Amino acid sequence: MMVVDPRKAVQVAQDVVAQAQRLGDEIRVGQGYLKLGGALFFQSQLGEAREAFDQALVIARAQGNQILEARALNGLGNVVSYQGDSARALEYFLHSSRVAQEAGDELGRVRVLNNIAAVWSELGEHSSALDAHQEVVTVAEQLGDESLRDSARLNVMVDHSNLGHPERALELAAELVPVLQGADVLQHLVVAQAYRAHNLWKTNQFEAAQRTVLETLPVAEDIGEQAHRCFMLSTLALTYQVHGLGAQALPIAELCLNVARTHSLPSQERDALKLLADIRETLGDWRGALSDLRAYHRLERLIHAEDVDRKTRFLTAQFELEALRREAEQERRRTRQLLEDHTALREDHALLSHLASHDPLTGLANRAFFRGRVEEALKLAGDHPVGLLFLDLDGFKKVNDTLGHDAGDDLLRQMGPRLRPQLRREDLLARPGGDEFTVLLSSLGAPGDAYQVASKLLGAVSRPFTVLGQDVSVGASIGVAVAPQDGLSFTELNQRADEAMYRVKRRGRGGVQCASGN
Repeated sequence: MMVVDPRKAVQVAQDVVAQAQRLGDEIRVGQGYLKLGGALFFQSQLGEAREAFDQALVIARAQGNQILEARALNGLGNVVSYQGDSARALEYFLHSSRVAQEAGDELGRVRVLNNIAAVWSELGEHSSALDAHQEVVTVAEQLGDESLRDSARLNVMVDHSNLGHPERALELAAELVPVLQGADVLQHLVVAQAYRAHNLWKTNQFEAAQRTVLETLPVAEDIGEQAHRCFMLSTLALTYQVHGLGAQALPIAELCLNVARTHSLPSQERDALKLLADIRETLGDWRGALSDLRAYHRLERLIHAEDVDRKTRFLTAQFELEALRREAEQERRRTRQLLEDHTALREDHALLSHLASHDPLTGLANRAFFRGRVEEALKLAGDHPVGLLFLDLDGFKKVNDTLGHDAGDDLLRQMGPRLRPQLRREDLLARPGGDEFTVLLSSLGAPGDAYQVASKLLGAVSRPFTVLGQDVSVGASIGVAVAPQDGLSFTELNQRADEAMYRVKRRGRGGVQCASGN
């Protein structure tokens, strides 16, 4: 509501404070004061806003809530910035940024950066402000904060206006104003329209500037946005003056001066006095023009005198801010490095774990890992049979002798992709060594299922392989052992399956033999 209906937001925030006080919820009281300060700030009720932010700050520190503390300090920075004390504002923002950084509040830190950029703009550092606001737009988009993104985009438009880029400012306004109208974000809309009107006036589009001001002034008055109401009044007065309508421009400029004085806006008051002096001069009111001009120069000297001290403190605070930003960047780099090191360590650990449990040539499970899985399957088997297959290749030595060891290695690497499709997801294929392969068949439906699987594996091995560009054929002798009938341990099952495999070898190779039976 703060940027849609600040007056209603004040009422809601006051209700929050009252209800939280009744409940004794100090954190909610502090949050209520924080929102109350924001709503009052958007109506240029700066004194009351400062009191609310101070209340939030006291509660935040008493409760040790750093996020609330950072937001309260940020609010106080906004207030004193509007009151013209840029150096003090930067000190508040610097403190807020430090607290937000300690709390790990990245969004809070970026909000502060958005406001620091506004201070740079007020001090004439418009290029620095533009760079910072563009950074805020990028980060806000990454964080998914549309409100902060639109606020920063609005500030980018203002920066271009202050840099003397009216055409670019108008292009950005044309993009942004419909978005703000659609979202009904009235406070941001007033600011965008105020600068749009000013840049229309700068580009000699006087009637368009006048229409924009007249359309937007009622909105500014309704939500109590006094600073930019004053800005639009001065633009409207200028549009009348440029057409030689000084008599119509005069009361508008006087209203602008009154608004600036009522709401303690010294920069707007100074500009209004200068505008009034120019208008009265064109109307021939030399005495009034001289009076306004003298008041303008007095205020200008006062602002200038204060700026000397402020800019000294500003530079000191700016150096601290840059140091803080460097520390933040170093911390982010350290965090990234630690994350990268941790990731690399996990990857190394995973690699070492894989190497310790798998055959380096084929990538299949090794003997130790296979044994552990078999023992685990036997413990969990219950009434279900568990099968162990022992497969030894026939004709592998001939491939090695005729085509070389590289061909033999290539053939062994192809065994995994050839055999796995014949197995279930929960089955395990391993290579204990040489040209031997073992298979774990857990939770079988019946003992005879192991023989069926072995027969499928035998058929898969019997199909020709292409090794180093040549077709080769090998076979397999497979022994089958099934728990519980052939044993209740890995050692027993492995031995029985190995013995069954050798019976196939003795019969002439190329077959399947069960440990129990034919």
